[in-house]
Amino acid sequence: AAARPGTLLGRPAAAQDWGASGGGKRLGGDDATVESTDDLRRRALEAAERRNAAPVGVSVEKAAAMRERRAKEELLGKLAEHYHRKKMELPMGLNAASVAQLKRHWESVRREEGLHSQMAD
Repeated sequence: AAARPGTLLGRPAAAQDWGASGGGKRLGGDDATVESTDDLRRRALEAAERRNAAPVGVSVEKAAAMRERRAKEELLGKLAEHYHRKKMELPMGLNAASVAQLKRHWESVRREEGLHSQMAD
């Protein structure tokens, strides 16, 4: 006995419910309250920070060292770009500086840049 068009395994196709008619579910729970976009962004940011703070399979010490190294590389990159734009060489020993020292140097460079742009106006 061949199935007629519009049927599925002997049942009418319209009677099938694949569970997609409920409107779906939201990640983060079944809260009935709709949150503002700011709250959703804040929660997403907090979740991302938690994931980055404790990568799976990495010790806390190793994760902290990785974060510090990433911060140092980011600051060195910003400083290298700044000095390249000014056609100057990177100061000697900058690669050996700590993250705190690099932050202070970057802030002084930014202040100096701000002063020069104000004087040009």
